[in-house]
Amino acid sequence: MSKIDSLLGAANNRLKSGNVGLVIFKRGNKLSLRGMMPAKPASGKVGLVQQTLSLGLYANAAGIKVAESEALKVSGLIALKEFKWGDYISNKGHKIESAGFWIDKFEEDYFNKRERTAKTQTTWKDYCKVFNKLDKSETLTVESLLAVVLDCPPDSRSRVRACTYTKKLAGFAGIDFDPIEYQGNYSADSVDVRDIPSDEDIQKWRDRMPVKYGLRYAFGLIAAYGLRPYELFYLDLESIKKPPGHLRIVESKRNKKTERFIWCLYPEWYQLWELGNTLQPFPNYSGKTNSDLGNRIGDAFRRYGFYKAYNLRHAWAIRSIAFLPIELAAPMMDHDIAVHRKTYHRFLKQSDYDRFYQMMISQPNRPKPPIS
Repeated sequence: MSKIDSLLGAANNRLKSGNVGLVIFKRGNKLSLRGMMPAKPASGKVGLVQQTLSLGLYANAAGIKVAESEALKVSGLIALKEFKWGDYISNKGHKIESAGFWIDKFEEDYFNKRERTAKTQTTWKDYCKVFNKLDKSETLTVESLLAVVLDCPPDSRSRVRACTYTKKLAGFAGIDFDPIEYQGNYSADSVDVRDIPSDEDIQKWRDRMPVKYGLRYAFGLIAAYGLRPYELFYLDLESIKKPPGHLRIVESKRNKKTERFIWCLYPEWYQLWELGNTLQPFPNYSGKTNSDLGNRIGDAFRRYGFYKAYNLRHAWAIRSIAFLPIELAAPMMDHDIAVHRKTYHRFLKQSDYDRFYQMMISQPNRPKPPIS
């Protein structure tokens, strides 16, 4: 028995155990459903009759997985007397095996595995930036996926994202497609130190932000704690009311709450900017996704001349090198240690190394050599 026949048999056994009343079978290299279904409108028959429903899915692992899902769906609709042939032939208006069909199925599977939160909605929005370049009415093919990849500039973040997301969609649809050779050389190293404001500039820009609308407070929090702009709306402000003002962030990830704590750098900014005074005006923005929330903050800063809110986060990361070991700084930023090191430690200059050495040897409890 082949692997496909084995998978098909297992799926049909599950359907039989669930009293679904339908079976999946192969016709050539495609899959269909067979069982008692409502008579087709033009057949002249009434009631339930033995029929075949062509799914148009290829007889591979991905196709069998979708076919089993379709069998459960059809069985439920029949039981509720809501099955309609016209509705089933398309999926949200998309023909089976079309790009639109597979995108719909991929989205369904994506949110079956994780809660719909602002964070997961933001990630799905990123997927859609890639998937929306596909012609949803046409069959999903290697050629159509590759065209989406090549439409993005080489060695760019958008090219990497297109490669990653099209490969996932292809795998879900059972299409052999690996665009790794087209991914290019983009990496997080593209953070340019020339774009990062100095601490002196940050102080000046913070003072220029209006108190009203909470923009000055928001600017200070992002700068002093290295926040992603949208994270302003996940803060436990109670946590910073008392010095030294260690900030707690609470966010939902993969159906469970996560938290992390961040230190204020510089500690003097906590006092100077009165960050512990949570009664001062705070931004009142809304958005369906984290991206929407972050954009609201970025747009507000731009109206007063500051164009890259996220660079305040990069500045905190570079500043932290003088204060914290990477094992502390990376998790405070919600980073993997290797990614954090690769992205930010390349900004170290000889003067930084000299300063760290002086700090190390001035520690009274540092290791000392044996004295003869």
